[in-house]
Amino acid sequence: MDKSSSDDTKKDAKELHKKALKLQHDGKQEEAISYFDKALELAPGNAELLYDKAISLQMLFRFDDALNHYYKSLKIEPNNFAALINKGLCLTNPKMNRQEEALLCFEEALRLEPNDVGALSLKGYSLDSIGKYSEAIACFDKVLQVEPNDSNVLLNKGLALAHLARYDEAIAYFDKVLEDEPDNLFALEWKKEAINAQNKHLMF
Repeated sequence: MDKSSSDDTKKDAKELHKKALKLQHDGKQEEAISYFDKALELAPGNAELLYDKAISLQMLFRFDDALNHYYKSLKIEPNNFAALINKGLCLTNPKMNRQEEALLCFEEALRLEPNDVGALSLKGYSLDSIGKYSEAIACFDKVLQVEPNDSNVLLNKGLALAHLARYDEAIAYFDKVLEDEPDNLFALEWKKEAINAQNKHLMF
């Protein structure tokens, strides 16, 4: 292939990619995938195309296919922070529930951006889900140093404390959420459960 043909191919792939992203943005994931596929025929080793196609697949709950594309994309560009995060999110979906693999993705992402609060939160959620409550709390504490009023992190720290039978501390975190969000159903329910567990604990 001469340089002119090569340039034309790259240009065509770029145009197809642009159309695919527009369709993805408009919520037309099946159509977007068909354009990603056409672009990938012209540029099969394009990590960005593989990553963007994975996003559409994930939006369609085609998690195995999405993971396959994240894997291919990361093999070409292993330091793609967003791909690591989205691969991890894919693995944490209840249909997949592969939390330990997800944890590895979030840890790798944090190796690239150690202070990213989103990645720290996700690492904390994964640690909590596999029973590593103290390590989860350490992640949540790092997030709360930067975002002290993040209700999701406050809730999940409270839940991790409850799992460790540290009920007074857990209830204090649920109360902190309820100060700003008095109707937060998770905080109300988990506070109630923590109080019940505490009362049972005190009976023995």
